[in-house]
Formats: sequence, structure tokens, C-alpha cells
Amino acid sequence: MKGALRLLAVVLLIGLASRSAGQTIFDGSSVETAELRVELRPQGEDPFAIHLTDKTTGLKVHYEFEGEGANDPEPFLIVEGRYCDTSVILLTIEFPWRHSLPQYSRVLDTYAFRMSDLAYVDMTAGPATDIALLESSEAEAEDMPMQPPILVECIADRGGSPFRFVMKTDD
Repeated sequence: MKGALRLLAVVLLIGLASRSAGQTIFDGSSVETAELRVELRPQGEDPFAIHLTDKTTGLKVHYEFEGEGANDPEPFLIVEGRYCDTSVILLTIEFPWRHSLPQYSRVLDTYAFRMSDLAYVDMTAGPATDIALLESSEAEAEDMPMQPPILVECIADRGGSPFRFVMKTDD
């Protein structure tokens, strides 16, 4: 009976370890997946830096951005996706908003990076969940009113950025 319990415990531990390999870990000012580590660091009053490390290749990049009036941004959401034939990482950052009105407690911005070389692509106000794909060559679809407020517009220039974020217009 004790042998069966030990075997069951080992099987459960192996199962838990294999599930945690694909886990995303948020730890204050950093977020880590199996392949990527992202750290946010204040650079004074408003500016902050995003440090990206590809754990499989060892590639490290560093970008500096202006913040939203707070020097303590934290990762809120990280999504790997494919936009305009390019694999990208969408990193949504939360800025605590020090405002007297309780309904304005935070600001969310999303930054896009190309997965292959961690190159910065673009940023937009809002969370990654508000982003939809819009092919720039297509006419506006009939269901455009149902699309999220932030869209991805593909750019034909393959040498540069594969897309840019645009705010949907109500034309």
C-alpha cells in the first residue's frame, strides 16, 4: 500500500512539473514564460525601460519609453500571437493612476515586439484584449461596428515594421 501511495505521489509531482513548464509567472515588475523573461524598470519620474530576454537563444534587448505619470509600471498581460504574417509578443503594462476619481485607478498600454528578434513594433493605449486584425488592403467589413476599438493595420513594407496599431473610426 505504501509503495502504491509513493508511486501515486511521484506521478502527481511529474504531472504538476510538466504543467508548470508552460506557465506564465507574474512577479511584481517582471513576467516570465518558458521562452521569455520581461522586466520593467523605472528610469526616473516617468520614463521606464522594458528588458526582454529570449531564454532559448540568450538574446537580450532593452527599450526605453515614457510612462503614464507613474514610475512603477507592472506587466498585466502577455500574449503571443500572429499578426500580418509575423509572430509577435503583445505585452500589456499597467500603470497605477494616482487620481482622485476611483473609476480611474489604472492605465493600460500594450507594446508589440517581433518574436524572432524581439524588435519593437508599435504601442497602443489599451489592453491586448481590445486588438483586432484589419488588413489594410481590405475594404471595411460590414461587421466593423462590432470590432474592438484598437485595430492592427498591416504594412506592405516587409523591411520595416509589419503592422501598426490604429484606433477604429466611426465613419
